[in-house]
Amino acid sequence: MIDESIRPRLGIIGGLGPLASADFYFKLTRMTEALRDNEHVPSVILSVPQLPDRTEAIIAGHDGPLAPLQAAVSTLNALEVACIAMPCNTAHHWYGQLAANSRAEIIHIGDAVVAEIRRNLNRGCVANLATRGTLVSGFYQDRISAAGFDLCLPANAEFQERVDNAIALVKAGSIADAATETERALHLAQLAGADAALLGCTELSVVAASLNDTNGLIVIDSNAALARACLTRLGYGVQEARGLPTVSRLPEQDRLPWQRAS
Repeated sequence: MIDESIRPRLGIIGGLGPLASADFYFKLTRMTEALRDNEHVPSVILSVPQLPDRTEAIIAGHDGPLAPLQAAVSTLNALEVACIAMPCNTAHHWYGQLAANSRAEIIHIGDAVVAEIRRNLNRGCVANLATRGTLVSGFYQDRISAAGFDLCLPANAEFQERVDNAIALVKAGSIADAATETERALHLAQLAGADAALLGCTELSVVAASLNDTNGLIVIDSNAALARACLTRLGYGVQEARGLPTVSRLPEQDRLPWQRAS
């Protein structure tokens, strides 16, 4: 039995990947309206980077990640957390099975993102920068369409290639290069008519603060959206996440020029 003096309220399934979960916890902490340590959310991070690749499983049509994800949920439930967050968009492919067997509420990152889109946009077209597994899963398409927004999926194959490259670069620790690839994907999304773009992989959330130029495109950070949803659900005040860390970037002359969609 856990000592009541250290009981966590929020359980975090991390490691999917490690930088993405670190980014989530940083944003959760930075967004909490607090003046001292004991005003923050008592939390526990269960980092499980050894899980099978989520995108590979979805595309191959198997549930390899499900059993270890269920074990992670059970572990956090044993700590009697009130809520569980998974700062991994692709893992939400198995949300239904996980939530059905969890005493604690699992906050769906897709619902958090839709709320964030509504905070920033009344109408328009939203592009999703996500893993191929998340796109195949379809939960974002369903939620964004149900909320009354149009979906923008650039037909240019380069768009998804840039997204894939950016995700892989974050996993490899090359944050500056990942930010450059993300900007190029955002550029292509805007050329395709997007009014807003979702960083629909929490790997891309890692580079959110390092995006130098989005040419007026609204960028939705799924990690920040999930952090806001967790704080709101647990009754904590939320402040804007100012002062987030950035990384050095390529010189201006090495970056692609923006063009507006015609």
